[in-house]
Amino acid sequence: MQSIHKIIGDVILGVAFLSLFIIQKSFNRFSASLHLKVNELVASNKSASNTVINAEEKTELEITELSKEYATLVEGIKEEKHDNP
Repeated sequence: MQSIHKIIGDVILGVAFLSLFIIQKSFNRFSASLHLKVNELVASNKSASNTVINAEEKTELEITELSKEYATLVEGIKEEKHDNP
């Protein structure tokens, strides 16, 4: 009786891990396609900064620096809108 429970537990564990890998692969594929679409939009807009293309391949420090630059840009835009209603 004990061995049957162990076998059932092992099968359930195996199915759970297999499901995890299938879900992870599916998510990675979706994420990669989303990155390609965003890169296409950035590349097709002449006024867009191409520094964000392939941002997923940048280091954490590079991403932090880009985030700071965009935060500064947003603050500047907010100030312009506030000064010129």
